[in-house]
This record gives sequence, structure tokens and C-alpha cells, in this order.
Amino acid sequence: MDNGKLMSEQELMNEGARIADLFADDNSIRIQALIIKYGREEMTQYTLDFSEHLTRLSESNKDLAIDEGNASEEEYNRLVGKIMDATKSYYQFVGHLPEDVRRFFLSLFDSTNPDSEPLDDLSRLLDVAVPPIRQMLPSIQAIRPKKYIMQIDAITGQLPALTDNNQLKVGTRGNQPIKTTVTLDIPDHMRIEGGTVLSTYDKSIINGVTSLLESGNSVFSIPMLYHAMTGKQNPTVDEQLFEEINGKLEKMRRLMINIDLTEENKAQFIPGADGEMIEISDMKIEGYLLPLNKVTAVVNGKKTEVFQLLSNPPLYTYSKLKRQLASVPISLLSAPINNNATTIPLKTYLLQRIELMKNKNNSIKSNTILYSSIYSELGDAKANKTRKMRIRTYTTTILEYFKELEYISGYSEYKSGRSIAGVKIEL
Repeated sequence: MDNGKLMSEQELMNEGARIADLFADDNSIRIQALIIKYGREEMTQYTLDFSEHLTRLSESNKDLAIDEGNASEEEYNRLVGKIMDATKSYYQFVGHLPEDVRRFFLSLFDSTNPDSEPLDDLSRLLDVAVPPIRQMLPSIQAIRPKKYIMQIDAITGQLPALTDNNQLKVGTRGNQPIKTTVTLDIPDHMRIEGGTVLSTYDKSIINGVTSLLESGNSVFSIPMLYHAMTGKQNPTVDEQLFEEINGKLEKMRRLMINIDLTEENKAQFIPGADGEMIEISDMKIEGYLLPLNKVTAVVNGKKTEVFQLLSNPPLYTYSKLKRQLASVPISLLSAPINNNATTIPLKTYLLQRIELMKNKNNSIKSNTILYSSIYSELGDAKANKTRKMRIRTYTTTILEYFKELEYISGYSEYKSGRSIAGVKIEL
């Protein structure tokens, strides 16, 4: 239309219809506002670049999902490298977008209308062809673990006590203690004054990830992980618990750990694949505590945010190397108590202690568990009487359930003086 002329009645009607159409939903309003602010050409380029980065990331994930089971180690490493490059490139691109454009693009993933493709409005208003987001999302098939796999090595056992630099005793050779050096690279914002960075709850999450990994899942959602931690079928994770687990995963995928096995190897504490000792003079395992990539995927037909393991976690590698993975039926986690930040790690701790009692290859002779050690493990050493009584009730409820499933023969509480000191386990 010539701007020098007044609009005809028909033109006014057409323009009114066009404006009404633009304001038909919030998505169109936001897009039109961005076009006005940045210009059609720049918004078109942002959209094409966003689509290109997202497509590259999606195709990388799909390639790994297709080839993972049959790929050689070299090919698997190449595919993981491809994902890491695509992920880095995607987040660099998103990070350099104007804030309002970035917020808009990321909001496209939140579309819950199954009949509307999130990029349809962009394609229509900018007159560009972009592939649909839903077709870019990798589809994940969840495999339910039948076993709860626990890492019962000395390092995982002392996880809540780890600081920046640690010398952990892992055994003795003659009269000489053998120690392994464990270093954590802790970002400043994760440091807790007077507290620890990691907890028994984190051990439960690591064991849940290990259980998923051992059952064939390298990609998982938080509900999948919650099932692996609790044995709960078709779980609905309440918002608070979801945020707790998500926050801990975010923390552990940013924590670097370095395990120096040099002294263990010299002392011949590292068995080889065939029972031989591995002859390595300098041996280290390092990486992110949980090396996870966070992507959007379709799990059992529903779009959700998932975590993808890019490599074996360092502590899993260590436990596997030491042959210190314990396996129990996942049904043992289904004791009739609410799953929360106390009961989940409590079940983990009791199972680990009992598995160590059952293992004839270690030096543990006692079949008792002190309540004081349980309080300490849960971070409740200084809790009041009511809190400690609740933990004791949780403990006996869990042990009663273990007895019903014939995991243990029985248990009994015992006293020290007039106070209940702990429980004795009958294997």
C-alpha cells in the first residue's frame, strides 16, 4: 500500500483483520513485538540459526541413541564428542541472544498444546521454513531397573565427608595404611560454610543413576531416576522432591572429581579383568561427578527434560574397577513409608551396611548398626529427641519390610545402659 494515500474502507477492514489475527494468541503478539523491535531480517536470521543449532543437537542425540548398543568404543567416543560440540555451540548461541529473544525461544519448549507446533507462528509471520521442534526431540524408551545397584567402595562410603583435598584410607598392606587421594573442584557458589558439599542423599542419587546405567539406560528423566531410587512403580514426583533431585543433579554435573589410584595400584589393590593385577605406575580417574548433558526429549510419548550420561561417572568407574558394586532386588526400596530426603538415604545406608555384613571378603565382623551412626549419616547427629525417635521408627519399619521379603532373618534393638543404642541384624 502507498503510505501517501489514505486507506480505503476495504483496506482498513483487511488491516483490522490482520491485527486481530496477530492478537489472537500471546505467541503471535510476542513475535510481532520482536519483529518491530529487531526488524524482520534480524529475527529471521535468529530463527534460522536457532533452528540450525537445535537440529544439529537433536541429530547428534539421535545418532547416539541409534548406535549406542552396537558402536565400538572409538565410534561411541566420536558420537559423544559430536554431542558435546553441538551442546556447547547451542548454549553459546543461546547465551549471546538478546534476553527477550532468548526467553521467547526457550519458551517454545513449554508448549503443551499437542495440536500446535511451537514454531508454526514464527514460520507464518516471518515467512521462513523451519523444521518442527517436536520432530527434533529424541525419543527415549525407559527401561525399568530390576536391581538396585550400590557403590560400596571406600570413597563413595565417605562421600559426605569429602572436601577439596582428601586422603582416604582404603586398606592396609602389612602394617602400612594404604591411602587414595581424592580431589574435588568445588565452585565457590556451592561451598557451604560449616557444612559439607555432598550428602548421603547424593549417594542415593548416584546409586540410582548407577542402577539405570547398569540396566541399559544412558538417558533418564527425574521420574525414571526416582523409580530407581525408591522402587515406586509409575511414580508421580511431587514438586518439592522433583526440585530437590534436580538441584542435586545440577550440582553433581558441575563438580569435578579426581581419584589418584597410584598407591592402591602399588599395593596391588586393583584387580584386573581376569583376576590379574593391573601394572600401571600412575593411575587416575577424573571427570564430573555425574557427567550429564541436559536435553529435551520424548519419554513414553511425553515431552520432558532428560539427563544424558556422556561417559561413565568416575565413582562408578572406580567401584567397577574395585569390583565393589552390590546388587539387591529393587523391591527392597518399596518399604511402606513416605519417600523423602530422610527415608531415601536411610534405605540406602541400611542396605549398604547389610551388604557389607554379608560380604565375606571384607573385615567387618559386627552385625550391629549404631543409631548414632545413622543420625550422623543423615546429618542429624545434633537433632532433638523427637527427630531421633522418628528416625528410629523409620529404621525399624524398613528393617521389618526387609524381614518380610526375607532379605534378613530378623533384627532387634539393643540398649547401652538405659538408652536404645542400635539394632542387631540377623542375616
